[in-house]
This record gives sequence, structure tokens and C-alpha cells, in this order.
Amino acid sequence: MKTLKVAFASTIPADAIPALSAVKTINEKFPQAIELCLRAGGDFRDFGALDDFINFSKKSHIVFVHLMGDLPEFDKLVEALKHAKIPLMVSAPFFGGNTQTKFTTVQNEDKQKIFFYLNYGGKKNFENLFYYLANRFIGTNYTFEAPTKPIWEGIYHPSFDYVPTLKEYLDKKIVTNRVTVGLWFHQSQWQGGNTSFVDATIREIEAQGANVLPVFFGGSKNPKLGMNGLDWVIDNYFLKDGKPLVDVVFSLFSFSLSTCLSGVDATGTLKRLGVPIIKAITTSNTYEEWRDTLQGLSIMDIPANVAMPEFDGTLITVPVASIDYNQTISSAGTRIIKFEPIVERTKKAVCLAIKWGKLRQLSNNQKKVAIIFHNYPPRNDTIGHAFGLDSSVSVMNILQGLKNQGYTLDELPESSQKLMDTIIEGLTNDRRWASAQDLNDRALDKISLQQYTQWFNELPLEVATKMEKDWEKPPGKLYTYNNKILIAGIQNGNIFIGLQPPRGYLETSASIYHSPDLSMPHHYYAYYRWIRDIFGAHVIMHIGTHGSLEWLPGKSVGLSQSCSPDIAISDLPNIYPYVITNPGEGTQAKRRSYCCIIEHLVPVMHNADSYEELAKLEIQLQDYYHAKTVDPEKLSILRNIIWENVVTAKLDKDLIITQETAFASFDDFLEQLHAYINELSDAQIRDGLHILGEAPKDLKLDKFLVTLTRLNNGDVPSLRQSIAELLGFDYEDLLAHRGKLCSDGKTNGDHLKEISTLSLELIQKYHLTDFNKETIPTLTKEVLGASTTKIDHCLNYISHFLVPALASTTDELTYALSGCQGGYVPPGPSGSITRGMADILPTGRNFYSVDPRAVPTPASWEVGVALADVLLERYLKEEGKYPESIGITIWATDTMKTKGDDIAEILYLMGVKPVWERSSGRVVGVEPIPLEVLKRPRIDVTMRISGLFRDTFPVVVNLLDVAVELAAGLKESPDQNFIVKHVDTEVAEEVLKGVDAVKAREAACYRIFGDQPGGYGCGVS
Repeated sequence: MKTLKVAFASTIPADAIPALSAVKTINEKFPQAIELCLRAGGDFRDFGALDDFINFSKKSHIVFVHLMGDLPEFDKLVEALKHAKIPLMVSAPFFGGNTQTKFTTVQNEDKQKIFFYLNYGGKKNFENLFYYLANRFIGTNYTFEAPTKPIWEGIYHPSFDYVPTLKEYLDKKIVTNRVTVGLWFHQSQWQGGNTSFVDATIREIEAQGANVLPVFFGGSKNPKLGMNGLDWVIDNYFLKDGKPLVDVVFSLFSFSLSTCLSGVDATGTLKRLGVPIIKAITTSNTYEEWRDTLQGLSIMDIPANVAMPEFDGTLITVPVASIDYNQTISSAGTRIIKFEPIVERTKKAVCLAIKWGKLRQLSNNQKKVAIIFHNYPPRNDTIGHAFGLDSSVSVMNILQGLKNQGYTLDELPESSQKLMDTIIEGLTNDRRWASAQDLNDRALDKISLQQYTQWFNELPLEVATKMEKDWEKPPGKLYTYNNKILIAGIQNGNIFIGLQPPRGYLETSASIYHSPDLSMPHHYYAYYRWIRDIFGAHVIMHIGTHGSLEWLPGKSVGLSQSCSPDIAISDLPNIYPYVITNPGEGTQAKRRSYCCIIEHLVPVMHNADSYEELAKLEIQLQDYYHAKTVDPEKLSILRNIIWENVVTAKLDKDLIITQETAFASFDDFLEQLHAYINELSDAQIRDGLHILGEAPKDLKLDKFLVTLTRLNNGDVPSLRQSIAELLGFDYEDLLAHRGKLCSDGKTNGDHLKEISTLSLELIQKYHLTDFNKETIPTLTKEVLGASTTKIDHCLNYISHFLVPALASTTDELTYALSGCQGGYVPPGPSGSITRGMADILPTGRNFYSVDPRAVPTPASWEVGVALADVLLERYLKEEGKYPESIGITIWATDTMKTKGDDIAEILYLMGVKPVWERSSGRVVGVEPIPLEVLKRPRIDVTMRISGLFRDTFPVVVNLLDVAVELAAGLKESPDQNFIVKHVDTEVAEEVLKGVDAVKAREAACYRIFGDQPGGYGCGVS
């Protein structure tokens, strides 16, 4: 019998097992009918791995290549087949074009059939493909079928050897009065036989006493292919009569679920389902790579498995599966890629999911809630300290909301002050003014040595050993009395209100808060175990920005059982109100404590205005300008008075100026002084603290609206700038030269104040009309004398977006309470709403940061270029030459807020520009800016990155590193490329010392420095 020889290279994991299974089945029926040389993803890890494949290909009847991305040594393969005159079929998936398909040499009829056999996939289609190819190339007469569409969506359970209907599955597998976990995963894993990790998850859910409803689906809706998409899957498998059949969803999908909706935001669909979505991570690392790294997840993992799923409001958890590249199918010599379960992490993620699901089933009067105030430093005066949030009043709002929804409280405190007084009367973290006996008497509860030893013995050995080294043997000395660990806080019915335990002693609190090396004390671990196991909390709430739990030692993201945040939070559903302007640290909390963020508004902002010495100086400046024209003899006296007050206010230190310099050109000094005072008074300051769930009202609302429209918001123009232009001023000149004296005797700063006053007056009168846009023409004429299109546009924006968005601040409390009910909290963006990003309102959402692959954005590039130009212009003016080296510190929060202004500035200083993909806006590379366009030398930039930046933006770190290497490799003169100058000099010096030239060059190109993996902070105290 003739044998068909087929060479098949695929970068698509779902191909390998079905293709090999098909060959096995065919050869059992027709011995030696098919000889297949298959090379899949696992074979591409080693350089030169395709040599044997290419040799086999030259003797084959046909070669086909199925590509998602690139194939190593593809050019070598094409050249070999061209000389051997072997037909080649290069195919890409339905949803991913590939330019290499142009190398296909098979006839069109074969091309079409092979394409559909490959892309419909599955064992049956591969069988028919091989029968077809045998008939076509070796003259056999096998019976075969045309390509058939696979099942794109369906229920999968290892107990069934077929795809059951929903009714059949519910009847056989769902037990009433149990938590039901919906499980979804990609159809390609089902069709490709890559389900061992799915099986493990299913078995674990059932082992923990819950139902599981596992469903696979393929992607976005495509009627032509018969793919129904996420909406259809939810309607047909997870909802019945508009109510969810599941209590929680365990998601094994990578990327954002919007990819399953043709790019449409998935939030609306997920809100319709209305249950928490737990994101379990499938890492592209091997188990050993994940286990042994402090980073946790790789550059490839974070965007797909963490950052993008956060756009859907999913709750990020832990890796439940890792890649195994070493499973070899001996008959074909093929190493296949499979996801294999990480058993212990699967158990952890499943347990957390079930706990979220229980929040939907348990009645509120039975539900126990732990509310945790931050307390850093550990003193009574810092209880509830949270950035921008009145945490005590916010907790009162939460308690009132819980009581209204039927939670059990013994009593509602009379006021927030009474609540705090009650807490302070009991045991707190402040040990300064009480004896050990007094602390013991005040404790809410005490943990015996026997109980704690049992908990301690459950810790991984390396964690327990480190804790003993740092804090002595259990129970340690911190917050203990007679070998018992003391619990601080109060209990009110089923509500526990506690204080986050300190990471150490008060005397060293500052130095240990972010320590990557110091283990959590025995008391810290015991406190969270008590909340979970003794108090029996069903959900925990950490109030405000920010606590210490998310900064405990361990991996950066994708935590293991030995990571302290994972140990402390355990399987408790965690709800975390967090300020919207701090996505950097909030993202850390999301990823390292598995929390559902409830973003809250910043305090109302308004102009600082002048006060005390500054106000006095402003008056004296006006007197001086007036005296210049009407009473010049007073000027010498006024100069001395002004200078005395400058010194009193210490503004001479701020301006770095002496009396001699000031008096040498007093008018110039006054312009500088007036500009500085105006800049201070024009700055934005907080008006009190924000209260969770309370929208700004009355005058606070008006002032806040002025602040939110101070800058452009996308295409919505700045109200202040628009008014300035209406009045005939050059707004940029007003800002740039605040102290400049105008012909009317007023400074630019004075005019800015008047414009700000007009802005507030306009908003106040607009408010009186209930922000009725029909009144805009009348209002603008009354307040401003006229109007412009820009002013109208801004006022319309206020009425149709800003006012409703601020009114929706009540969602903060709504979604915090919804989280306690096991409800879905929709996602929302984060950043500085007062910096031209008011469009990210309203608050109350589970915020996300930014797509790391879209940094910097094109808009940020323009800002970064401007920042670099200003910096270089100033240096050139002061030093008479360009700087050769510049050091820049990069913070994750700033990068998230601005979408990469600082990254753009660094790239532009080096004379390198991002390359953006048009369709997605993502940065796909960098390219040099020609020197003739740059018109200056390339600057050598050294970067110091924060630990959080390292964790959040590994893709950007890689981009910056590539940019340095690119600039260092350009064939340019050292006087035009300082990177080349410094690298070449260092390499030459190291080579003379005997260092290998390649290693010397690698080290000479190091420009990015930061904390060790798992470390945070500056390393100084």
C-alpha cells in the first residue's frame, strides 16, 4: 500500500492532538497509510529544531504550515521546498491574516479545501483532510467528507463523551441549594483535546461541594461560520427567564471578553448576567518558571491574562495552569504544548470563587462582614487614615446601607465620632499609653497558643521559617499577653470593625511598610485568620487608599501559596474602596489581594487663592504698581516692605533669590514674584474629604465643575481658556507670564483671577437653571456679554455629562453593597479627573489602569516631546550645551494617569519614536528619528523604575530597553549620539580589562534600574 507523507508545522496548539489522533485512527484501519511529521509549538523552543522537519519535508507529498504569528526558520523551509518542488500550503486562522500565506504553491482547489479542514479543525476534519490528500497525491480511493463546521459552543464535562443539552446537564449534574459555578473556556482547548486543566477545575469545584456548569465557546459572533458569541452563550447557558443559573463565573479565557463581542465593550453583557467573574490565569510559563521567579508572570502573560481581563471588571486571581512543552508523542516525534493544572492554585481559586458565589445565596441577616480601617503609622490619631476619604463617615454610610438591606447590627452608632470613640475605647494598634494588662483587658478576643500553632503549622515551611527568624517562635512578642495573641476592634452584631495590623513596631513602621524582605508578624497572620476562621467573615472590606496587605512579600503578580498577601487574604472576598486617581497602587491591590476595587471620587477641588502673607503681598504689589504712576516717592519704602514680607513668607528661599539680586532689577523681581504668588493661588487644593457615595452639592458642585473644565477634556474645550479668548486674551501668554504688567495696570495673573471668577459665576447661574442647556445663550450674554461655540460646547458638556456623572457618585455605595451581595461590579477607567480626564467619570466602578501595550499613546507622545524640548531648551540656555546624560525616575501611577507622557519624553530625548499599530493604537516597536529631523544630538537617558512600574509595565520596560539598544547601535558620530559615545567608551575600557566584548557591550547598554523582583520602595529609610 502506498503511504502519504505529510509534513505539518503549526503554531496553533489546538492542531497537534487532533491531527495525531486522526493519523492513529487512519493507520489502524489502513496500516501505514499516513506518515506524518508534525512540529508544534513545543518544538520551536530550541534553535535549529526544524532541521529534521525540513529534511522530511523535501521528501513529502505536501507540506502545510498553520500559522498564528511567525514560524522559526520559515524562510529556510520555503527555499528548501522551492528547490525540491514540493507543494506548500501556508494557512492562517479565520481571524488572523498572515503575510506568509503568499508563499502557498498548492493549486487553488486544494488551497480552499485544506484551509477549511485546518481551520474547522478537530479530529474528524483532520481524518478527512488526510484521506483527501492521499487521493489527491498518491492516487488512493478513500471515501472522505467535505470540511464540517465544528461545535463552536457547548457544555463540556469529562463525565460525558458527547456534548449534552442544557436541560440534560441540569437534570444530571445540578443539585439544588448548592452554589453553582459557571465555568467558561475557549473552544479550541476543547476541540484540541487540551482540557486536563479544565478537568481539574471541574473536579475541584465538585469536590468542594458546588455545582459546575462548564461551557466552551469560540469567540465573537460570526453568522457565516455559525459562531454565536458571548451574548448568545450567556442567554442560552447562564440565564433562564432573565435570572442567572450560576452564582459566579470562573473564567479561563485570556484577553478581554470584548474580543468575544467583535470588540464591543463586554460590560453591558456581563452586567446582564450580574455575577462576579473570577479570572483564573493560564500562564505561558512552565510550572518551574512560574514557581521559581519572584516576578510571577511573564511579559507575555500580564497583558493577556491580567491587564486586559481587568477591562471587563473581572477579579484577578492566581495561575491555575502552566505550559508543559515536554509531552512527546513518540510515534511522530512531536512535542506538544499543553496546559497542565497547578493543583494547589486551582484549589485556591475555586475556593475563592465559591466564597463569592455564597454571597448570593446566604441571607443578609446571616452574613458576616469585616470592615477594616487602615492604621499607619499604628497610632490612634491615624485610625482610618485614607487618602482623600473621610473613612469614618464613609463606614457610617456603609453600616446604614447594610442595616437597610437586612444585615444584623446590634445598633447603628449615633455618629462617626461615636464610632471612632468606641473603637479607641477598646484595644487598638497604639501600645504607647497602656500597660500589657490594660491591652489584654481591652482586647475583643484572644487567640490561644494552641490555636495559633495549629494555623502556623499550616504555613509553607519557607514562610514559617522566615517568620520565626524575623519575629521569633510563635506567638512572638507583638500584641501578645501570656502567650495569647490579642485582637483589636469591635463587633456590632454580624459586623466586625477592625484595624489593619501593623507590619511591625511603631518605632520602625516607616521603614518596614513596603519592605520586600520582612515577613508579616505572627500577629498579622493571626489577625486575618481570626477574621476568617473565628469571626467567620463572609466578605471583608478594606476602607480607602491604602493598606499594607498588598505590599507584603511575595511574587509581583500571579501569587503562590508562599506569598504573604495570598496567605493573609486567603479565600475571603475582598472589597476595596479606592481613590480613582491612584490606579498604580490600586492595581497592586487588585492583583495581589484579589480585591474588587470600588473607585471613589477625589475631594472637591478648587483654587487655593491667597492667604495670610501671600494675600498681604498681593495687596502690597498692587500698591507698588499704583505708586509707580501716582506717587513714585513711595517706591523705595514699598520695596523694603515687600522684601521684608517676602523673607517672612520664605518666598526668597522658594525663588532662590537674594535681596541684592532682587533690588538690582526690582521690576523684574516683582514680575517673578507676582507670577509665583499667582501660580500658588491658582493651584488646585482639596476642599475637605470625600465621603463614599455622597455626590458634591451646592457651591462645592459649582467649584468642582469649574475645576473639571479648567483644562480641555478631549475635544471639549477648556471653559477658562474659552472665556479668556472671548475677552481678547492670549491664554497661553497669561499662563506663561503671570507677573507681566498689562497696559490697564493689572498683571496677567490678575486677569486669570478675574476669568476664574467669571467661570464660577457662570456655573453658579447655570446651576440655578438646573443646568438647562436651553438657557445657555441668555446666561452667557448676562455674565460674559457674549458667547462662543467653545463656551457653548463646554456648558453643554457640563449639563449632559459632568452633572449626571457626578450625581452618579452614589454608585460608590451602591456597588460596595452590591459586592457584598455577590453582584457584578462593572469596570471603569482611572486617572486624574482634574487633568483633562473628566470623561472617566462616574466613580463606583472596579477600575482598571491602562493597556500596557498602548503606552505611550499618540497624544502622550506630543506631550512628551514638548516636555523634552522645554527641558533641553532650559539646559541649553543655562549651560550653553546639550546635556549628555539625563536621569529620570518613572512611576507606575504617573504613567497610568498620563498614558505615558514620561515614557514619550524618554524616547524623544533618545531620538527614538514609537511605532503604533493603526487598528489598535498599540505600540509595536520603535524607530530612530533621523538626525536631520531631530536637529540635535541623541541624549543618553538612565531610568530608575519603581517596583510597581516593573510589575505593571514589563512590556514598556522591554520597549525602553529595545530603544536604548537601537540608539546605541546606530552608525552615528559620538558628538551627535551620546548613547553611542558612552557605550563605545565603556566597552573599550572593559575590553582592555579582559572582559568579553559581547558581555561588555550588553552591560554598557544597561540604562534601566529598579528594585529586585518582589521589592518596592527606594531601599532607604
